[in-house]
Amino acid sequence: MCNLYDIGPGGHRNSTKWEQLVFDVVKDIEKKAGIRKTDPGLVLIEKDGEIVPKTMRWGFVRHFNPAINNSRSDKLDGMWKGAWESRKRCLIPISTFYEWSGPKGNKQTHAFQAGDEEHLLWAAGLWEENKDPDIGNCYSMMTTDASGQVEAIHHRMPVLLCDRDFESYLEQGDPKDLLVPFTEKLSIFNCVNPLKKSTKHDGPVKEGGSAEGLLPGFE
Repeated sequence: MCNLYDIGPGGHRNSTKWEQLVFDVVKDIEKKAGIRKTDPGLVLIEKDGEIVPKTMRWGFVRHFNPAINNSRSDKLDGMWKGAWESRKRCLIPISTFYEWSGPKGNKQTHAFQAGDEEHLLWAAGLWEENKDPDIGNCYSMMTTDASGQVEAIHHRMPVLLCDRDFESYLEQGDPKDLLVPFTEKLSIFNCVNPLKKSTKHDGPVKEGGSAEGLLPGFE
């Protein structure tokens, strides 16, 4: 958790300055929906005192796992320690992320969006340099315990941040106090499984065939 998410191609007239950084460049990235581990994704990082968008591969490379896409907020003294302490932190823009519940072979897909269904969600992430030119720099998404809204579906969720906390997360020495379950409202609905081979995934489709809560550009 999380193993699949969308960024979304569009913009809207109420875009925040953070969203505008994404919308200005998202058209140039390889994949905007259905991002999975090893895929390229867009992140925001702090560089020379400025917040800049960068494209990186989703998933840290280790000898025991070629793509570790999630990092646990309660295990920052392990393999994540270097990135955390060197402030290699990033913001991961998300229009929708997905989770599944139910028994194997009969799972229900759930889509998660911002409560107003207009703005992006922002996950806390870590990134690291990788000298392999075929891989390039990589990022991983931070996870924490599920909020009250999410716990009936999954026991963990991405660490989601509010814009008031972005700079603190990227620049503070040890902002562990931000790595907590999300308290803002989420929009959650059942949708068609975007991983089905018969489904062309351009964003979440509510069960029954209608688009639900899509950012501009997905309609």
